[in-house]
Amino acid sequence: MQQFDVTAHNYDFVFKDSFNLFKNDIADFLEVELPGIASYLETEFAEIETNLKLLDLNFMLEDGSILHLEEEAEISVSDLIRFASYDLKLYNRYRDRIRTIILCIKGYTDSTAGFNCGSLGYNSTVVDMSKKDGKKKLEELKAKIENKEKINYLDLIFLPLMNSDQKIVDRVKETIELEKKLEVESNLKNNLVAMTFVLSDKFLSDQEISEIWGDYKMVRIFKYAEEQGEKKGERKLFKTLVKGNFEGSNDKIMELIDQAEISKLEELSERISKIKDLKELEEALKQ
Repeated sequence: MQQFDVTAHNYDFVFKDSFNLFKNDIADFLEVELPGIASYLETEFAEIETNLKLLDLNFMLEDGSILHLEEEAEISVSDLIRFASYDLKLYNRYRDRIRTIILCIKGYTDSTAGFNCGSLGYNSTVVDMSKKDGKKKLEELKAKIENKEKINYLDLIFLPLMNSDQKIVDRVKETIELEKKLEVESNLKNNLVAMTFVLSDKFLSDQEISEIWGDYKMVRIFKYAEEQGEKKGERKLFKTLVKGNFEGSNDKIMELIDQAEISKLEELSERISKIKDLKELEEALKQ
């Protein structure tokens, strides 16, 4: 699956803005003993970004250690080596203990994963998402929301990654519908939808991403990104949207997207499903 660029470029501001959700609820959700979370850790490593291999989520814990949270469909030795390289860079920068937790979507036979290459050993904790009953959790959340009971918001945003007989695109849509029913302030509601989207994107095809984009007017992520100065990310995000809707997108179209005003991309993203073909899109971009 192609990774949607909103993840690479917009993780930090989305999750930083909703940091308290993780601070208050992450230990209960993961069912792992952890010190309290002290702060969200914004981490960029240029050489990793060049290869689009970004850390997923990082938090500074109250005991001075760092929580590095990853999500993978399956765990391979190559994945572990990649995570270990991230952790070494974290350690080189902060010189604090690193706790790596991997959310494994398709299941893993052990509660830990690691390797030993002689002079260097690596260990991580695995949370098996396939053991979390998504259908049962969905019904539980529906009942609590209907009865206006308190819920763990992390159960919502990670719901599409739990075990279910539904396709993940349908789980994402159903989760967003549930989030829209929450009686909370609009910024929190929008952030929950955005987090659900970016956490699931790596498991969706471009076409499925386009479906969700069209159904739920995800243009608000564009606007949120623009406020944070992430214009490069918005253009890449729109290119992915175009590739998901039209076959044979060419360099000329990509060049026009690079030259277009952000307001133009916002407008086109909302009506892209009504644009017949690349020729019509090209004319729209030139206007």
